[in-house]
Amino acid sequence: MSDKDYIARCREQIEKELNLDPANLMERDYEYLHEVILERTKTDLSTSTLRRLWMDKYQGVPQIKTLDALAQVLGYSGWHAYKNAKSSKPHLKKQSNRTLLFIMGILVLGFATIILLTSTDKATGEVKLDPEVLIYDGVPATIGFNYSVLNPGVEIELSWNPYERTMLNPERHFYTGTYYYPDYHQAKLIFKKQVLAQEFVHVTTKGWHALIMDSGMDTHPQYVDSIDFIYSDKLAIHDEVLKKATDKSEDVYSAFTLSNSSLGQLSGDHFYLVANVEMSPMPEGPLCLIYEVLIKGSGGNIRIPITQPGCYGVATLACAEKRMTGKLNDLSNLSTDLTLPHQVKISCQSKMLAVEVGSNQPFELSYEEEIGQLKVIKFIFNGLPEVTAFELKDEHNEKLKVNDWYPFNE
Repeated sequence: MSDKDYIARCREQIEKELNLDPANLMERDYEYLHEVILERTKTDLSTSTLRRLWMDKYQGVPQIKTLDALAQVLGYSGWHAYKNAKSSKPHLKKQSNRTLLFIMGILVLGFATIILLTSTDKATGEVKLDPEVLIYDGVPATIGFNYSVLNPGVEIELSWNPYERTMLNPERHFYTGTYYYPDYHQAKLIFKKQVLAQEFVHVTTKGWHALIMDSGMDTHPQYVDSIDFIYSDKLAIHDEVLKKATDKSEDVYSAFTLSNSSLGQLSGDHFYLVANVEMSPMPEGPLCLIYEVLIKGSGGNIRIPITQPGCYGVATLACAEKRMTGKLNDLSNLSTDLTLPHQVKISCQSKMLAVEVGSNQPFELSYEEEIGQLKVIKFIFNGLPEVTAFELKDEHNEKLKVNDWYPFNE
């Protein structure tokens, strides 16, 4: 079978499992697909990508990360595993019952011996993961890792992206990985979905950093020069800058990142953040404008989606151990007309997250696990963004002043 045949079969299985009618798929069905895939695989496929897949409007073969996500929804480890499982197998010639029983007995004994000798669901022996540096300023950042594993099949994952995994050789003890995003990265050793060891690597920025990425899993984003996004009174990415970085208008995101050690002066469980934001749609861009404020701490993360009115159903909010989707929860207080200037106020006090968008009533959510010391703050947009004000305050309402945060250091 061709790849298109496998994709068609995979679609049919997903439709059957999720009780979708392929002849009458609506926008809400694609949004439901998006939520299921994100929930089961942690892969963020946009509804426009899913629509192209289901309408056979993709050119060539979709990216392997997209196909992996579809296969993982059905319980397979990835696309290649799905194809292998669905490929035709040779049939045995017709034999007598006695001959078949004899062959089956030999096969069972053989497989049992192989399993006893070579298979294990758990890693054995001592496991070590030791980054050569824990803090690195600037991107790209190549980091060396000293490691020790005994089992074949152990992978190293550099951060949150499953497509940045590499199989490790147990006979070797050193690996280098390159980080392309400024962030608070969690490097992990993984064996059959079991995390054996993990260490944090903080890739920092002196001030604000901007990049453009094709999707949430883009391993090689395009950086934006500071002269192209830092102005005397704001951060902004305009259409001509976007066009220099990519010729796409769908599944494109721009991000402003502050990954600065000065953030560590604040606790992620006791802070106030205020920002003035507006954004405009990209030509032929997505129908639903949305941006996220991502706050990372030493112990946990906060992910706040701000959406255009009527679009909160595609959003997901997360805070420490809590996760809320717009499909199942009313996140309408996190919506406003994003094309107009508006203010976003975020605070965490006594394990209570409060978000106030424009003139809306505050959205509140309690949580239990600690966010810890602040490490990273990001604004991620699916349109053309402007941030015209930004400030952070501690639990005593004292403003944090840092010279490197130009233009917001006054």
